[in-house]
Amino acid sequence: MGHRILVIDDSADLALVMRMQLGRAGHEVITADNGRRGLRTFYETRPDLVVLDIRMPELDGWATLERIRDLADVPVLIVSGQNPAPEKLEHLRPGLDAFQLKPVSGPELTQLVDELLAARV
Repeated sequence: MGHRILVIDDSADLALVMRMQLGRAGHEVITADNGRRGLRTFYETRPDLVVLDIRMPELDGWATLERIRDLADVPVLIVSGQNPAPEKLEHLRPGLDAFQLKPVSGPELTQLVDELLAARV
């Protein structure tokens, strides 16, 4: 059974690739190109999981994550081109959230998403 996944990433190409990969795995994928639009889309669609980039214009991933936490208790997969400072990773809940360096391969992305969704049940 597929889940609704929100991908928030300012790279249209990467968001499209993730959308295609997760869609092939049977998930419904919605995208947003920055944190503000991502929060609006999150509120409107109530996804089961969020894939969230860190470096974005208008509202970065960490601020977006804080606001998501105010709205719901969904798993979040943080993806970034750089390793964040260790204190930033403390915002992630062990077993319920994850961090992955970009680029993320299709099978790796699907596996991480499936693991986070399974932990939620």
